[in-house]
Amino acid sequence: MTAHVDVEPAERLPEDVPDGTFGHARHRLPAHITPCTPAEQARHCRALNEALSGLSIRDLLRRHPNQGETSD
Repeated sequence: MTAHVDVEPAERLPEDVPDGTFGHARHRLPAHITPCTPAEQARHCRALNEALSGLSIRDLLRRHPNQGETSD
C-alpha cells in the first residue's frame, strides 16, 4: 500500500484505502437482511446482558466424578 498524504480521499485508488478486505471482495448482506439501527442494537444488547446476568456455569464446569485425574 502506498501512502498519499497530498491526495484527497476521493482521488485515491481503491487499493490504497484499507477496508479490511485484503485480497477479497467486500462482503455484502443478502437483500433480505437489513442491518439494525444503533437503537435496535442497543436494545438487543440490553436484552442479552439481562438474559446472561443470572447465568451460572459453575456446575457445568465441574468435572464429572468419572473423568479427569484419579487420586490413589
